Amino acid sequence: MTERLNRREFLNLNWESTLGFLGNFLAPQMEIERDFFRPPGSCGELEFLTSCTRCGQCQDICPEQSIRLFTLENGAKLVNTPYMVPNESPCTFCKKCIEICPTGSLNLTDFAARPALGYVKVQKDRCLGYQNVMCDYCVRSCPVSGAIRIENSVPVVLIQHCTGCGICVSHCIAEGSALKVMMKED
Repeated sequence: MTERLNRREFLNLNWESTLGFLGNFLAPQMEIERDFFRPPGSCGELEFLTSCTRCGQCQDICPEQSIRLFTLENGAKLVNTPYMVPNESPCTFCKKCIEICPTGSLNLTDFAARPALGYVKVQKDRCLGYQNVMCDYCVRSCPVSGAIRIENSVPVVLIQHCTGCGICVSHCIAEGSALKVMMKED
């Protein structure tokens, strides 16, 4: 005997299927299109947008003032969600934003899975080492041992060790900084 659905059950089932389909279709696209950095420990973008309550507590607690909130000018879906610009304000990965997040949009599980914001790229045309000037400010400022080293008088970034924190960017003495934090492509 086949079980019949009433109209409400039928509509709920179709609504859930539609949302699941759209979520599977839109989620990868949202990750591809994202050109900004979320704070450490952020979950996937679609989950982040639906779970973040836009309370701003992560911004308030950040000791480095690295976390900013999107405004309405950035679009309704992003308004009041946190983002970072590590090329302007480095992150020390103190995890205070994760600890204070009331919804788990920032969490230790996702931090452990993706402990880096991005990676640093050396802009050779600006780097003093590439202009035959002895400089190692980036190496000395890097909090991750071995992420940047000097080889043949120029800095070399080991992407697998770099967290993209931006501390070396802020310590670079080249005009306009010779270092830039880039997004990792998973």
